[in-house]
Amino acid sequence: RAVPPTRAGGDVDHVASAIEFVHIALGSSPVLVKQSLEPVADGRDATARWVWNGAFPHATFLCEHPEYVKNKTVVELGAGPGLPGVVAGKLGAKRVVLTDLPDELELPLGNLRVNGLNDDEGDVVEQRCSVAPCTWGAKSEIDKLGKFDIVLCSDVLYGHHENVAVALAQTAHALCAVDGRMLLSYFPREKLEFDQPFFNACDVLFEDPTPRNVDGVSEEIKHDLWLFEYRPKRGILGGV
Repeated sequence: RAVPPTRAGGDVDHVASAIEFVHIALGSSPVLVKQSLEPVADGRDATARWVWNGAFPHATFLCEHPEYVKNKTVVELGAGPGLPGVVAGKLGAKRVVLTDLPDELELPLGNLRVNGLNDDEGDVVEQRCSVAPCTWGAKSEIDKLGKFDIVLCSDVLYGHHENVAVALAQTAHALCAVDGRMLLSYFPREKLEFDQPFFNACDVLFEDPTPRNVDGVSEEIKHDLWLFEYRPKRGILGGV
């Protein structure tokens, strides 16, 4: 028996087939993103299968401040199901690219299609919202993507090896346009010390972050969430 969609806003739901996101800024049509409940093949990372905790406040912030993405170019790193990126597309982004590892793109592509942002016909809609591989630190994939006004990083840090964490910061910097911004949602959890290399790299590549507030979330989320806006430093080579 299929498990019905879960309303976004709680903890990660590992059994729901889909997550529903509702906000007044989206009108009467909620965003629905599917999760993958299929067994994980050997050697594959399961984290790309689910909507993680940071996606809901991240998407809520975009709905509260649609000017961040409306008529802007947007890329989401480590998108998984791609909730924030899909919401950006529904809010009128000029271009949205959901990225993940090359073998994890079927799920976000399906979610673009479920929400009417991509079709099988290759028309203008598909050109506006798409998926692409982006292995953090892979120069050829990063160069192919180009530059973006907004880089979304939603709950993508969780105790990565130092080289992976640094590659994430370098990739985000490389994808930022000169006047672009990275929006990072992050819950420190118990592995903050392991994620510190990412923040150290950001100190080199970006200006000091600006904390942003989300109104439409619980007090617990407000207390625990780090939602930072980063602007790239000028004249800095990011190492990618």
